Amino acid sequence: MAGEGGLELHFEVPSFFDLVGIPHDARFLGLELAYWMPFFMSLLVAGSLIWAVRKATRKLTRVPNRAQGFVELVVVGLRDFLYSLLGRHADRYVPFLGSLFLYVLVCNYSGMVPGVHAPTSKYATTVSLALIVFGVTQYEGVRSHGVKGYLKHFMGEPIWLFPIMLPIHLMGELSRPLSLSLRLFGNIMGEDTLIAVIVFLSVFVFSTIGVPLPMQFPAYLLSLLAGLIQALVFTLLSSVYIGGAVGAFEEGGGHGHGEEAHAAHH
Repeated sequence: MAGEGGLELHFEVPSFFDLVGIPHDARFLGLELAYWMPFFMSLLVAGSLIWAVRKATRKLTRVPNRAQGFVELVVVGLRDFLYSLLGRHADRYVPFLGSLFLYVLVCNYSGMVPGVHAPTSKYATTVSLALIVFGVTQYEGVRSHGVKGYLKHFMGEPIWLFPIMLPIHLMGELSRPLSLSLRLFGNIMGEDTLIAVIVFLSVFVFSTIGVPLPMQFPAYLLSLLAGLIQALVFTLLSSVYIGGAVGAFEEGGGHGHGEEAHAAHH
């Protein structure tokens, strides 16, 4: 699919706009509709999550029903996961990081719905999420240590090494949104491209031998696992960045750089 100015988008299955017969060159507010699909899906995912959680927790009971029990299981699991990373700091960040995990997970899975493109298969979505994490990280670092105290860790120890350490730390800090967004975008885009290729191959096989073969189902099973892993990795790295900013890893030595490297390795 060709984008504006000849930019090629990655190979994709037809979107909802294609299925209802809207032409590829149709535009809204100056942008091709292909660029609006992730925006619409992002809003739909956010709205669906809010609706589902509110409905499940509207009438809380001591003996939970299935919906309330499932939500409680997810919340407790996320809380325990974040406590293993952030310790006593976790309570403050469970709502943000838990919501981030669920949002990224559902966005990843939405690409498996026919006619839908996963928002996280578009770089605009992943870089927006990464910039939000970056902003929260800087804000929490300043809130916890003050402007002077937070900037001090960029100087390094001993202080006379700051002409060398300051540029290194600044480049490392600014590279985080880039690595965070590219990792999620690349993996989900690759999965969607694989599924699209297999779907079109299935259509070719059907037109040749006349037997429908759902060849994409194994790729769907792989996407279920990969989508979960990518959501966990995104949340894990976000937790490491925020934990490093607020000093959650100081007992272990350092500003979270060791934990970040360990998380990236996995």
